[in-house]
Amino acid sequence: MRPARPQGRRGRGGFSLLELVAVLSIVGLLAVFVLPRLTNAPGVTISAVASQVAGSVRYAQSLAMSRGQRYRVAFTATSYQVTDGTGAPIVQPMASGTGPVSVAPATLSGFNPPLTAGYIAFDTLGTPYVSPTLPLAAAATILITSGTDTASVTVAPETGRVR
Repeated sequence: MRPARPQGRRGRGGFSLLELVAVLSIVGLLAVFVLPRLTNAPGVTISAVASQVAGSVRYAQSLAMSRGQRYRVAFTATSYQVTDGTGAPIVQPMASGTGPVSVAPATLSGFNPPLTAGYIAFDTLGTPYVSPTLPLAAAATILITSGTDTASVTVAPETGRVR
């Protein structure tokens, strides 16, 4: 035998208070722990771009020293590309093909001293150059900007140490 239902609740369904509290608790936990990981945190992005640029500069220096010819990293405001001494593009690790590596939405700027040829080149000893004949005279700083976040990559003169 079925228990009798009160007359006013016929056919009405709904959630109990316990079910609502459980669902809201799960949604709250997801909001606290998962949502921040899904959003694009600018601080992480800018440091990742800086690490990527620094790694490519080190890679060009390593190629120059190991292969006995000049290699360079050519910069634009939104990308960079590793090339040989003639300007022919080189396949970079962690990049798809030989095309320029985009840093968007970040930008590259503040080349100090100014890179008049738009690149930093390395000779067979790993010494940095800013043109075919002019070695880097002072530490070169590449400023990476995304919104209000900034990072920099610095190349030391003579040794080519990248920081």
